[in-house]
Amino acid sequence: MKTVVVDTDALIALVNKDDSLALDAVRTLKNLYSNEVKLIYPSTTIVEAMMTFQRKLSNSCLASDIAQMLRDGQFNVVSVDQNILEQAEILFKPKDSKQNTMFDAVVAVIAQTTNADAIFSFDKWYEKNGLKLAASLFKA
Repeated sequence: MKTVVVDTDALIALVNKDDSLALDAVRTLKNLYSNEVKLIYPSTTIVEAMMTFQRKLSNSCLASDIAQMLRDGQFNVVSVDQNILEQAEILFKPKDSKQNTMFDAVVAVIAQTTNADAIFSFDKWYEKNGLKLAASLFKA
């Protein structure tokens, strides 16, 4: 069974139908489900998505929807521990980009340590760091 780590941009696009990536995210998710891919969610992905909806997008309803999904057990959550944070800090280069955050570094480390097949994200930074994006798993 293939494993894919979910990043915040994908989770936001799946929950927010008005997101510019929503159609691509739903298409990718359908492919993942039809191929019985196991999705894992870093705890930081869930927290970052909720914070983005609440603070940046001023949408507390969608933040609450994610909280409800968490309570309902819809996420296969991977906890972020000291070891993951230390490894992520090595990848984290705040001077290189404002766009690629410690959250992204955590996702990358979890993908590496779980031997995930890809990351469900639209962020090309992962490919620059030798990781595959989930959409590429289904291209001919």
